[in-house]
Amino acid sequence: MYEENRETTDLINARENMRLLLERMSSQGVKLFVDGRAALPKEAAARAVCEDSPYMADYVLGEAGNIEQIRFDRVHNC
Repeated sequence: MYEENRETTDLINARENMRLLLERMSSQGVKLFVDGRAALPKEAAARAVCEDSPYMADYVLGEAGNIEQIRFDRVHNC
């Protein structure tokens, strides 16, 4: 039971850290998308950080090499 609680706490902490990172990036102009539609940092973090997450992040760079978009798309098994 202790191990299960620790995993849950670790997952919650990871999701919160991701949300904070995405909020910071969003405030700097990075656009976030989940499954092809605009998303808030909280939604993107919730989808991307979970057990056995089927989401993959794709970083879209601008001409200067800076991150302009992060696209979280569901990965489908073939």
